[in-house]
Amino acid sequence: MNVFKSLGRLIWGDESNPELVQITSGQFYIHKPSRPRECIYIDSMATIRRTSQPHQYILAINRVFEEGEGDLQDESGEELDDEKVFLIDGAMQFRKVVASTGTSFTWQGLASEDAGMEYEFVCDDETTAFTVNNFEITAYQCMYERKHQKSHINAEEEAIEEFEIKSRKPKPASKASTSKTSTKASKSASAARIKKEKESVQHEESEEEFDAQEIDKPALRTMPTNSEAVVDVDGELNLFDARTNLFMIQADDVRCRLVRAGKFSYWLIVTAKDGAQQLAQPLEPRMNPVFSQQHLSFIWNYFDDQHNVFSWLIRFKDTTTLSKFQGSFGECMYEAINKEAWSKVSDVDQKYMIKTYQDDVEMKDADSSSQYSSDEEEEEEKYYSDEEEEDKAKYDEDESEEEEETFIPSGGDGAKNSQLAVGYKDRSFVVRGNKIGVFKHNDRDGLDFSTTIKNLSNKKGREVNPSTVLLHEQDTAMVMIDPRDLDTAYKMDLEYGKIVEEWSMPGTSGVLNLVADSKYSHLTDNKTMIGLSKEAMFRIDPRLSGSKIVDSEFKQYAKGNEFTAAATTANGSLAVAGAKGDIKLLNVVGKNAKTALPALGDPILGLDVTGNGRWVIATCKNYILLIDVLNPENKKLGFDASFPAKAKPTPIKLHLKPEHVAAMKQPVSFTPARFNTGVNEEEKTIVTSTGPYVITWNFRRVKNGHYDYQIKQYSDNIVADNFKFGQDRSIIVALPHDVTALPKRNLTSPTEALDQARKKK
Repeated sequence: MNVFKSLGRLIWGDESNPELVQITSGQFYIHKPSRPRECIYIDSMATIRRTSQPHQYILAINRVFEEGEGDLQDESGEELDDEKVFLIDGAMQFRKVVASTGTSFTWQGLASEDAGMEYEFVCDDETTAFTVNNFEITAYQCMYERKHQKSHINAEEEAIEEFEIKSRKPKPASKASTSKTSTKASKSASAARIKKEKESVQHEESEEEFDAQEIDKPALRTMPTNSEAVVDVDGELNLFDARTNLFMIQADDVRCRLVRAGKFSYWLIVTAKDGAQQLAQPLEPRMNPVFSQQHLSFIWNYFDDQHNVFSWLIRFKDTTTLSKFQGSFGECMYEAINKEAWSKVSDVDQKYMIKTYQDDVEMKDADSSSQYSSDEEEEEEKYYSDEEEEDKAKYDEDESEEEEETFIPSGGDGAKNSQLAVGYKDRSFVVRGNKIGVFKHNDRDGLDFSTTIKNLSNKKGREVNPSTVLLHEQDTAMVMIDPRDLDTAYKMDLEYGKIVEEWSMPGTSGVLNLVADSKYSHLTDNKTMIGLSKEAMFRIDPRLSGSKIVDSEFKQYAKGNEFTAAATTANGSLAVAGAKGDIKLLNVVGKNAKTALPALGDPILGLDVTGNGRWVIATCKNYILLIDVLNPENKKLGFDASFPAKAKPTPIKLHLKPEHVAAMKQPVSFTPARFNTGVNEEEKTIVTSTGPYVITWNFRRVKNGHYDYQIKQYSDNIVADNFKFGQDRSIIVALPHDVTALPKRNLTSPTEALDQARKKK
């Protein structure tokens, strides 16, 4: 078996992924002339990536941030970049070094500023031999392609192996008369060694070759009999294989059609050239579509009748074909979701929606040439001293997911956790039926169970089961709504653990949501708050006699708004969203909105806003919208002034990669996404969850166009999650029967996390 060809099949198969191979953890060093070795990144990852130029690749070393770290500096006091990039070329003297202390890679940079310096990446102890060998061989393949300007796939092993530099002692020079024979023998012996090593690693890691025909495929659906073609293009069909984390070709020449099967009913149908069906499925939101202009591809999820998840990829022949299919797909998907003709949407809103579908759906990876903007280069200040950091690390190592804090209700009523409220002081609260679990934050960013407040009941003795809770008055009180009585709010004194007030709110058609007057008003003694019903928003003042609704700040909207979520900024501006996906921005409660953003059709389940009001994050079931509401022309926020009709902000669409959804084996269902929060604390991270997975995005990287994310899997579905107040190092996670504090550092890349989960099974 040709080792390099077999590796190429595993590593190079998915051209839509710029990353060929990655080592996720290690230390990065630099060797300067006449100076001791210097550690540049204490924790880093090494990645071999494609570039926009054919047959040209880069080795990128990225710093992985520990929470509380500040900017790194070299010995001269100059700040160091968070990424160091090297062009992969045979001249870089790249080699693998295996020693008793571990495995490392060393090389020389080719740029002028790298003259005389050698770099070293030391792999983490947990890096497998399989990963190390894949990384090494991929580097040689990249060198071959750069030198010969052609694919390595058909190259002989010896032609690629010529780039290998031995880390052992150099062999004595051969005599001229025997050099040809010696060289040939050396190459053959080395090839045999590499092949044997590779086969040994494959056996150790239980890796094997997977034929495309062996991939589990969904059963074919019956195609609609009466349909009208909307678009018909050619492409190549691929199916994601979770065993190899690669897309495998299923058919290299297929017809991809979008057809209209009825009013607002559309299907995607893929057939072979002879007419044989490859797949057929109706267009629906959970398809999670991703288009890549760079890689001429369309990736999406397919759910069969047994709710199994698959990820398909179609690769198109050129950008014209992709654009034609993509434009039609956006229109068909809009009609399928909204049950409304695309032609009825205004030209302005059409352009807004098309940009959302097309410009921001690609899951971009970090570009080697990009830099953070100057106002985003500040890193977190160092929080832990060296001694504290060691204690924290020891704590994290000892902490087990199976030993998380648990609070179990007495009486065996079978209730489960339903709501989470994170206090700004040192406590978090979890609602379970008519009980509230109280957890104290310890000095290690963990949680300790404190007590359970039991038997919540109103004045008549009927138990209260909160569906909405809001911390109030410096976390001394909690205001709650019981879904069985939506015209009443209950105020509980958290010190006494009893409901002490009942607030009447008639005429609202049922209060569904409560939000603070401003983002940080719960840090004060402020008494008022904002309420939301399906068709109205209003201010609540418990100091009023009788009805607690402030008449002058009550706004009744026409039917059809169906408000679902709200959030406030630090100065009290308000964002509200509805079941159709529209978002309204106001600076005064009870007045008309200053800005109304068009609906994409999916209900918005949660809203959050940065303290300064510039960024709004809206959570839908399958994706998250991140919107910059600062008008670049007049420098005003959408809360204070309307956007020009032709200049509405385009959302960034955050979602999971379809292949990751397929590996998760369940549809996406996001919990409300949130920023980390705190007075004078910059928003740096976004957190949400779906099923048993906690997911975070680096907010600063997202703003620069890099949408990579990290995940952590639990043994049960997650009910709610939020950051500990004042920082983003610790995430409070509520499971149906457990509550835990998750250190953000414990999240990993999706590929690594899902691969580990697959191996455990």
